[in-house]
Amino acid sequence: MSKRKAPEPVGSKAAGKRRAEPQSADDDATDDLVNSLLEGDAVGDDIGIDQLLDSEAGGDEAGDDVPLEDFDCPPEDLLGLRQQDSSLTPAPDDDEVGELPDDLAETQLLEPEQVDLSKHTLTLPQARCVARLLAQNSSLSEIRFEDHSLPVGDMKDSEELEWDSEEYTDIDAIIIAELLKNNSSVERLDLARCHIADAGAVALAQALTENSTLEYLNLESNTFGEKGGSAFCDALEKNESVQYLNLMYNSVPSAVQDKIRSAWKHGVGLHL
Repeated sequence: MSKRKAPEPVGSKAAGKRRAEPQSADDDATDDLVNSLLEGDAVGDDIGIDQLLDSEAGGDEAGDDVPLEDFDCPPEDLLGLRQQDSSLTPAPDDDEVGELPDDLAETQLLEPEQVDLSKHTLTLPQARCVARLLAQNSSLSEIRFEDHSLPVGDMKDSEELEWDSEEYTDIDAIIIAELLKNNSSVERLDLARCHIADAGAVALAQALTENSTLEYLNLESNTFGEKGGSAFCDALEKNESVQYLNLMYNSVPSAVQDKIRSAWKHGVGLHL
């Protein structure tokens, strides 16, 4: 069986040359389909990307399915149009605050000294909602998760928190950050070698815009990258208290590191 050629990407030079040649009625219909989809008019709004792929693949009849193995290129190359289509979906808001899970009531967060979250798998938006409620619990001393606990009561009277090499994730970091905003006790916070990614790093950076007590923050060897690093760059424009900041062994790009250095107000104490 001879191999069929993969469809040319929409807008490529090859596709342009093909349109310049004499076209059959089927070719005209395919071009109309492509143009309608790209322009987003009334016709294109009702056309799925699968229909476009079927037409471009050149089935004998409209809507014919052509097996991927009939093309002489890797299947992932044929999915380029599908990837372009999915990229049109807006990215979620990094600061989105969600609602509580259906089986978790506000009173379970606002009143107990020990809050049990071990049976709840929180999304990041849900964690932000939970964190804001926990920050209103004046008697809170401990938060229990499925595989670890967070002794947040220590934040009320301790100057140093050595929470390095723990199993803390973005969920923990979001909660810690919310409690830090109005905290006037903690001067040193060590969260090195945890599992904090961009969402947690962004939350901690934003906490620095409201906290004026913290002087030392160690986030070495976590897993955040450009978004987390950029958030610290913005936070340092407002924060005057932090004199030691360690972001080493993460994935912060060099360009963002340079911006952080420019925003740093001290000669020493910055580690990137």
